Amino acid sequence: MKKSFLYVAVLALCAAAFVSCEPNTQRTDKTKVWPAFNADMKCGYINIKGEFVVPCIYDGAALFSSGLGLVVKEGTTDFTLSFINAKGDTKITLPSNAEANPFCEDMSLGQMTKGSNWGFRDPSGKLAIAAIYEDVDDFSNGAAIFVNSDGKYGAIDKSGKVIVQPQWDRLLDFSCELARYRTGKAGDYKYGFIDKSGKIAIDASFPTWDWVGPFSENLAPFRSGTKYGFIDKKGNVAIQPLYDEVGFFSEGLAAVELNDKWGYIDTKGTMKIQTMYDDCFDFWEGLAFVVSGTTWSVIDKKGNVKFSLGDYQPVIMGFFHNGVTLIAKEDVSGKIEVRYVNTKNEPIYSVLVDGGPRAPEKIMGQPKMLNKEPKKHTYRLGKTITVK
Repeated sequence: MKKSFLYVAVLALCAAAFVSCEPNTQRTDKTKVWPAFNADMKCGYINIKGEFVVPCIYDGAALFSSGLGLVVKEGTTDFTLSFINAKGDTKITLPSNAEANPFCEDMSLGQMTKGSNWGFRDPSGKLAIAAIYEDVDDFSNGAAIFVNSDGKYGAIDKSGKVIVQPQWDRLLDFSCELARYRTGKAGDYKYGFIDKSGKIAIDASFPTWDWVGPFSENLAPFRSGTKYGFIDKKGNVAIQPLYDEVGFFSEGLAAVELNDKWGYIDTKGTMKIQTMYDDCFDFWEGLAFVVSGTTWSVIDKKGNVKFSLGDYQPVIMGFFHNGVTLIAKEDVSGKIEVRYVNTKNEPIYSVLVDGGPRAPEKIMGQPKMLNKEPKKHTYRLGKTITVK
């Protein structure tokens, strides 16, 4: 699904976790503070009133997960990652230059020392799974995919027990209790699914699809020829391949494209919001961003427009989190106003910053997302990046 929206790379300094972990993990964290930055590009956290409850003393900050926020302080030649609570108290401090991801399902993927292999910490900071993995992904649906020294993929549970033996050429994250596996060579891949015991649930030799995505709400998108539909967990076609492109199901609806226009269907394939938009996002907290021409709006699940963004556009994450989202606009001088708003479009906090890119991995470290397929995003200002 293409996404067009304002390229505000500076936002990534303080909202890296909007894209750093499984979205469902952040949905379940109800800590009502949000990462924000000031005009000097220092980061802290604001409350629902737009007040800084954690001062801007960090060089990067991420959304809370498991009740903790990942922050970073940079030195001239090094950096230090820490996890703080909503009061700003430091709960976990990592060794200098050791990397880590935000918590996913109460487990933080990270290094125990600079340059070490990867393991997992629990929210108390204790080592939950030894740092023995060179390549391992965040936890998803209770399992983490790893790659052994022979390049074979397997999976572990939260105790560190191997639940899927490393015998697969390619595995991608578990969702709805199933993980995709891939066989074949580039240009002729076949896709199937295994369960958490490693047993094949949908054989790659059985399907007729050319590509299949992960399950969401018990349905997975697939492509047959040039059209997309959805299958169920038995591999049966649940929604016929009628669409030019589709998204994933979220809150009972999935975005679909027909003849260059986007709308939404439900899990039965019924069109609930007609294909009338030039682009759209998934529903989060009952709301979704849509665009017609150059004007973005927020709609509810019945298709009612809740408010228009006017000259503003949604920024990188494109969703509400605990009732707050971020929008932005560029002025004639090239400066960018980043604004935090609530579900009524009431401003909570805004900051004016200079435009220009600054990659989030420079601050937060490149997330260990080895199983994430590349998603290409074309931003409205003409810059294109690939987020893995």
